[in-house]
Amino acid sequence: MRPQLRPRERGLVLVCALLLMMGALILGVSIARTAFGSMAAARMERERTVARAAAGMALADAEADIGGTTASSSPRTAWFAGGSGGFADGCGTGSQDLGLCLEAAAPLPPAWQAVDLAAEDGTPVVPYGHFTGAVLATGGGMLPARLPGYLIEKLAPPAGAPSQSLFRITAIGFGTRATTQVVLQAIVRRPAATVPLAAPTDPPAPGTPAGAGSPTGRISWRDIPNWPELHARAHH
Repeated sequence: MRPQLRPRERGLVLVCALLLMMGALILGVSIARTAFGSMAAARMERERTVARAAAGMALADAEADIGGTTASSSPRTAWFAGGSGGFADGCGTGSQDLGLCLEAAAPLPPAWQAVDLAAEDGTPVVPYGHFTGAVLATGGGMLPARLPGYLIEKLAPPAGAPSQSLFRITAIGFGTRATTQVVLQAIVRRPAATVPLAAPTDPPAPGTPAGAGSPTGRISWRDIPNWPELHARAHH
Protein backbone atom coordinates (compact mmCIF):
# COMPACT_ATOMS: atom_id res chain seq x y z
CA MET A 1 0.00 0.00 0.00
CA ARG A 2 1.32 3.44 -0.99
CA PRO A 3 2.07 5.68 1.94
CA GLN A 4 -0.23 8.67 2.17
CA LEU A 5 1.41 12.10 2.15
CA ARG A 6 0.54 14.36 4.97
CA PRO A 7 -1.07 17.71 4.06
CA ARG A 8 2.14 19.58 4.98
CA GLU A 9 4.18 17.30 2.69
CA ARG A 10 1.70 17.82 -0.16
CA GLY A 11 2.12 21.58 0.19
CA LEU A 12 5.91 21.30 0.08
CA VAL A 13 5.78 19.27 -3.16
CA LEU A 14 3.54 21.90 -4.72
CA VAL A 15 5.90 24.71 -3.71
CA CYS A 16 8.90 22.83 -5.15
CA ALA A 17 7.06 22.21 -8.42
CA LEU A 18 6.14 25.88 -8.71
CA LEU A 19 9.73 26.92 -8.04
CA LEU A 20 10.99 24.54 -10.73
CA MET A 21 8.41 25.83 -13.21
CA MET A 22 9.35 29.44 -12.41
CA GLY A 23 13.04 28.66 -12.86
CA ALA A 24 12.36 27.01 -16.23
CA LEU A 25 10.22 29.97 -17.29
CA ILE A 26 12.91 32.50 -16.33
CA LEU A 27 15.55 30.46 -18.18
CA GLY A 28 13.36 30.29 -21.27
CA VAL A 29 12.69 34.02 -21.24
CA SER A 30 16.41 34.72 -20.79
CA ILE A 31 17.32 32.51 -23.75
CA ALA A 32 14.63 34.13 -25.91
CA ARG A 33 15.80 37.65 -24.99
CA THR A 34 19.40 36.72 -25.80
CA ALA A 35 18.37 35.27 -29.16
CA PHE A 36 16.27 38.31 -30.11
CA GLY A 37 19.02 40.64 -28.92
CA SER A 38 21.56 38.85 -31.11
CA MET A 39 19.21 39.06 -34.10
CA ALA A 40 18.67 42.79 -33.53
CA ALA A 41 22.43 43.39 -33.21
CA ALA A 42 23.09 41.45 -36.42
CA ARG A 43 20.36 43.40 -38.23
CA MET A 44 21.79 46.71 -37.06
CA GLU A 45 25.31 45.70 -38.10
CA ARG A 46 23.99 44.72 -41.53
CA GLU A 47 22.22 48.08 -41.81
CA ARG A 48 25.37 49.99 -40.92
CA THR A 49 27.41 47.93 -43.39
CA VAL A 50 25.04 48.89 -46.22
CA ALA A 51 25.03 52.55 -45.14
CA ARG A 52 28.80 52.68 -44.79
CA ALA A 53 29.33 51.15 -48.22
CA ALA A 54 26.95 53.73 -49.71
CA ALA A 55 28.76 56.59 -47.95
CA GLY A 56 32.09 55.25 -49.24
CA MET A 57 30.71 55.25 -52.79
CA ALA A 58 29.57 58.86 -52.30
CA LEU A 59 33.10 59.82 -51.19
CA ALA A 60 34.54 58.24 -54.33
CA ASP A 61 31.88 59.96 -56.45
CA ALA A 62 32.82 63.34 -54.94
CA GLU A 63 36.49 62.68 -55.65
CA ALA A 64 35.61 61.90 -59.27
CA ASP A 65 33.64 65.16 -59.35
CA ILE A 66 36.67 67.08 -58.05
CA GLY A 67 38.96 65.19 -60.42
CA GLY A 68 37.21 66.59 -63.45
CA THR A 69 35.04 63.77 -64.81
CA THR A 70 32.41 66.37 -65.73
CA ALA A 71 32.47 67.96 -69.17
CA SER A 72 35.65 69.88 -69.84
CA SER A 73 33.64 73.02 -70.59
CA SER A 74 31.85 72.88 -67.26
CA PRO A 75 32.48 75.88 -64.96
CA ARG A 76 32.51 73.37 -62.10
CA THR A 77 35.68 71.77 -63.48
CA ALA A 78 37.43 75.14 -63.68
CA TRP A 79 36.40 76.00 -60.11
CA PHE A 80 37.96 72.81 -58.78
CA ALA A 81 41.12 73.58 -60.73
CA GLY A 82 41.49 76.89 -58.90
CA GLY A 83 39.41 79.19 -61.05
CA SER A 84 37.42 82.01 -59.48
CA GLY A 85 33.76 81.56 -58.61
CA GLY A 86 31.76 78.53 -57.65
CA PHE A 87 32.46 78.63 -53.94
CA ALA A 88 30.56 81.24 -51.93
CA ASP A 89 29.39 81.73 -48.37
CA GLY A 90 26.98 78.97 -47.47
CA CYS A 91 26.51 76.22 -50.05
CA GLY A 92 25.58 76.45 -53.70
CA THR A 93 22.18 75.23 -54.88
CA GLY A 94 22.45 75.98 -58.62
CA SER A 95 22.92 73.68 -61.56
CA GLN A 96 26.73 74.00 -61.49
CA ASP A 97 27.61 75.01 -57.90
CA LEU A 98 25.34 72.49 -56.14
CA GLY A 99 26.98 71.28 -52.92
CA LEU A 100 30.01 73.60 -53.17
CA CYS A 101 30.67 75.40 -49.88
CA LEU A 102 33.33 77.74 -48.53
CA GLU A 103 34.97 76.91 -45.24
CA ALA A 104 33.07 78.88 -42.60
CA ALA A 105 35.00 81.30 -40.41
CA ALA A 106 34.92 80.71 -36.66
CA PRO A 107 32.78 80.76 -34.60
CA LEU A 108 30.30 79.70 -37.30
CA PRO A 109 29.82 75.93 -37.62
CA PRO A 110 31.23 74.31 -40.77
CA ALA A 111 28.83 73.52 -43.58
CA TRP A 112 28.98 69.77 -42.93
CA GLN A 113 27.49 70.40 -39.49
CA ALA A 114 25.10 73.22 -40.40
CA VAL A 115 23.53 71.47 -43.41
CA ASP A 116 21.03 68.67 -42.82
CA LEU A 117 22.71 65.95 -44.86
CA ALA A 118 19.75 63.62 -44.34
CA ALA A 119 17.03 66.08 -45.46
CA GLU A 120 14.36 64.58 -47.71
CA ASP A 121 14.72 67.26 -50.42
CA GLY A 122 18.51 66.82 -50.40
CA THR A 123 19.40 70.46 -51.20
CA PRO A 124 22.24 71.42 -51.22
CA VAL A 125 23.59 67.85 -50.90
CA VAL A 126 24.77 66.42 -54.23
CA PRO A 127 23.03 63.08 -55.00
CA TYR A 128 25.30 60.20 -56.01
CA GLY A 129 26.08 60.34 -59.74
CA HIS A 130 24.54 63.78 -60.28
CA PHE A 131 27.70 65.18 -61.91
CA THR A 132 29.62 62.00 -62.76
CA GLY A 133 26.83 59.95 -64.28
CA ALA A 134 27.47 57.03 -61.91
CA VAL A 135 24.44 54.83 -61.21
CA LEU A 136 23.46 53.13 -57.94
CA ALA A 137 20.32 51.07 -57.44
CA THR A 138 18.27 51.80 -54.34
CA GLY A 139 15.31 50.36 -52.50
CA GLY A 140 14.44 46.74 -51.80
CA GLY A 141 16.48 43.81 -50.52
CA MET A 142 19.96 44.76 -49.34
CA LEU A 143 20.07 48.00 -51.33
CA PRO A 144 20.25 51.44 -49.70
CA ALA A 145 16.85 53.03 -49.11
CA ARG A 146 18.06 56.32 -50.65
CA LEU A 147 20.89 57.57 -52.80
CA PRO A 148 23.91 58.70 -50.80
CA GLY A 149 25.11 62.27 -51.20
CA TYR A 150 27.93 64.66 -50.42
CA LEU A 151 29.05 68.23 -49.79
CA ILE A 152 32.41 69.68 -50.87
CA GLU A 153 34.00 72.50 -48.85
CA LYS A 154 36.96 74.45 -50.19
CA LEU A 155 39.67 74.80 -47.55
CA ALA A 156 42.44 77.33 -47.28
CA PRO A 157 45.80 75.60 -47.92
CA PRO A 158 48.38 75.74 -45.11
CA ALA A 159 50.90 78.59 -45.25
CA GLY A 160 53.93 77.64 -47.33
CA ALA A 161 52.19 74.66 -48.92
CA PRO A 162 52.79 74.04 -52.64
CA SER A 163 50.21 75.36 -55.04
CA GLN A 164 47.20 73.14 -54.61
CA SER A 165 43.49 73.10 -53.84
CA LEU A 166 42.25 71.43 -50.68
CA PHE A 167 38.70 70.16 -50.32
CA ARG A 168 36.78 68.56 -47.47
CA ILE A 169 34.20 66.02 -48.60
CA THR A 170 31.42 64.98 -46.25
CA ALA A 171 29.30 62.07 -47.49
CA ILE A 172 26.22 60.41 -46.04
CA GLY A 173 25.00 56.90 -46.82
CA PHE A 174 21.77 55.15 -45.88
CA GLY A 175 21.01 51.58 -44.93
CA THR A 176 18.04 49.56 -46.17
CA ARG A 177 16.08 51.89 -43.89
CA ALA A 178 16.63 55.63 -44.33
CA THR A 179 16.87 56.03 -40.55
CA THR A 180 20.20 54.17 -40.58
CA GLN A 181 22.85 56.70 -41.58
CA VAL A 182 26.65 56.71 -41.78
CA VAL A 183 28.64 59.89 -42.35
CA LEU A 184 32.20 59.73 -43.71
CA GLN A 185 34.57 62.60 -44.31
CA ALA A 186 37.77 62.98 -46.34
CA ILE A 187 40.31 65.69 -47.09
CA VAL A 188 41.34 65.70 -50.75
CA ARG A 189 44.23 67.54 -52.37
CA ARG A 190 44.16 68.53 -56.03
CA PRO A 191 47.35 69.97 -57.55
CA ALA A 192 47.10 73.28 -59.35
CA ALA A 193 47.76 71.51 -62.66
CA THR A 194 44.45 70.36 -64.05
CA VAL A 195 45.22 66.69 -64.39
CA PRO A 196 42.16 64.36 -64.29
CA LEU A 197 42.27 62.22 -61.18
CA ALA A 198 40.90 58.72 -60.81
CA ALA A 199 38.81 57.85 -57.77
CA PRO A 200 39.16 54.79 -55.52
CA THR A 201 36.13 52.62 -54.93
CA ASP A 202 36.15 52.73 -51.13
CA PRO A 203 37.84 54.51 -48.21
CA PRO A 204 41.16 53.00 -47.08
CA ALA A 205 41.13 50.70 -44.10
CA PRO A 206 41.57 52.30 -40.66
CA GLY A 207 45.24 52.74 -39.87
CA THR A 208 46.27 53.30 -43.49
CA PRO A 209 48.89 56.08 -43.67
CA ALA A 210 47.51 59.38 -44.91
CA GLY A 211 47.56 59.54 -48.69
CA ALA A 212 48.68 55.92 -49.09
CA GLY A 213 47.20 54.25 -52.14
CA SER A 214 45.09 57.31 -52.92
CA PRO A 215 45.43 58.28 -56.61
CA THR A 216 42.94 61.12 -56.12
CA GLY A 217 45.19 62.81 -53.56
CA ARG A 218 43.10 61.82 -50.54
CA ILE A 219 45.02 63.00 -47.49
CA SER A 220 42.83 61.53 -44.75
CA TRP A 221 39.40 60.19 -43.99
CA ARG A 222 37.29 59.47 -40.92
CA ASP A 223 33.93 58.16 -39.74
CA ILE A 224 31.71 60.66 -37.88
CA PRO A 225 29.36 58.55 -35.73
CA ASN A 226 28.05 61.54 -33.77
CA TRP A 227 27.05 63.67 -36.77
CA PRO A 228 23.37 63.97 -35.66
CA GLU A 229 24.46 65.46 -32.32
CA LEU A 230 26.91 67.85 -34.03
CA HIS A 231 24.20 68.96 -36.46
CA ALA A 232 21.72 69.56 -33.64
CA ARG A 233 24.33 71.53 -31.66
CA ALA A 234 25.09 73.73 -34.69
CA HIS A 235 21.51 75.03 -34.60
CA HIS A 236 21.40 75.83 -30.89
